[in-house]
Amino acid sequence: MDELKQHIAALLSSDDAGLRRRAAEDLDGSSGFAPIAALAAALRDENQGVRDAASRSLSHIGNKNVARAVVEYLADQNITTRNLAAGLLMHLKDESADALLPYLYDKDHDVRKFAVDILGMNGTSVAVPHIVELLKDPDENVVVSAVEALGNIRSVVAVQGLIAAFDREPYVQATAAEALGKIGGSAASDFLLSKLQQLMSQPTTDPLVLYTIIEALGLIGNTSAYEGITGFLPSARGKVRRIFLHALVRIGERCGIDARNEKIQTDDLIDALQDDDVEIQTSAVKGLAALDDVKSTTALLVAVARSEALDSVLMPVLEHRSGTMSMIVENLEAGRIRPTKEIIALMGRLVSRIQYPNIPEEYIKEGGHLLQRAIDAVKACWSEAAAETRAAAIDTLFRLDGDRAVEFLDAIANEPDPWNRMHVIELLAPLDDARIPGFIARFLNDDDEMVRDLAASILESRSASAEPSLERF
Repeated sequence: MDELKQHIAALLSSDDAGLRRRAAEDLDGSSGFAPIAALAAALRDENQGVRDAASRSLSHIGNKNVARAVVEYLADQNITTRNLAAGLLMHLKDESADALLPYLYDKDHDVRKFAVDILGMNGTSVAVPHIVELLKDPDENVVVSAVEALGNIRSVVAVQGLIAAFDREPYVQATAAEALGKIGGSAASDFLLSKLQQLMSQPTTDPLVLYTIIEALGLIGNTSAYEGITGFLPSARGKVRRIFLHALVRIGERCGIDARNEKIQTDDLIDALQDDDVEIQTSAVKGLAALDDVKSTTALLVAVARSEALDSVLMPVLEHRSGTMSMIVENLEAGRIRPTKEIIALMGRLVSRIQYPNIPEEYIKEGGHLLQRAIDAVKACWSEAAAETRAAAIDTLFRLDGDRAVEFLDAIANEPDPWNRMHVIELLAPLDDARIPGFIARFLNDDDEMVRDLAASILESRSASAEPSLERF
């Protein structure tokens, strides 16, 4: 007990910041009221190390007493102290609910907002009736925070309150629609569909509200929302039409509805693929994936390398789509798509997936000329290609035809600039093909010392990695 008192005294009164910090660390695990109160007071310490140590110790203790001790600091004048207190209360989750509830009624609107934000982040369902009352708060920021919190908690108890707030306060409509989408259910869906019908006919409608309602219906993802949105589709234009398509694809995925909808045209999906929102682009890809035609495949290929997020959805679609290789070659030859490293690498993966003797028809219907055309298309991009694209090009050439790849590299390797020869060696180093060591060995007698040294180093490295490890028994 005396030791505990010494730690508390050191934390609260020592002039040495190092001693205060160590005292805060030593109080870690002390769950009594006195050490918790001392640690909470240390959140105001002038020294960051002391504040951080106190915060860590309180986090480790982690009970309702900690919440009661730190909640008052939500009203502190120092923003650092307020943020430390908020972080602890969020860490405590439901343990902090009882301490936070009274602060929803604080006279300071900033404190009310802070409290409702934390309860919303924590997903505290017991706070829902109290937060619903804040939908009528005189401060607009508090109302918006209350709506967001109810959406994050996702309790159906809040639906009627959010509907009332939507109708009562125009400034909160977009946020309320988003919250209703998160909560879901038939009541939310029916309300949003009725509002969508009403707002679609009003030329003065705020586009943000309209977009958010459509997004929310897509998030709810039930059959009534799907049928309702499908009914609006013929009259929608521009961005609104793209968002409708996005919502239909999302609902279709969730409800197992066939992606092919007679009211969705291929051109609609191709148009949505041009949107600047990656989520809408992604839905367009999923919609086009169900349409196995030349126009759709070309549109998908044009979209390659637009972003990593889109490629993560796009590439699996193209890799398992019939006719992709021939469409890549044809579009490269016509200049309709760029020979990016992603397109070149895709060609390599496609040819590697061929299962002999079940060769896809596209590879043999032209008497084998497709592979030669593919090789020519890859070779044609070399002179203007960046280093990453050249690496993909060499890898793909070896996958297409190793012997022809060596012939192509022969010409490059005979260039007078030693840096070009070294570049070829570096590009070959990570590839796995039986011809590569022999090709690199040609450079062991190169006129340039740097080229010889690089070739020797890479051959030695490949040889070492190929040797089986020896284990003693």
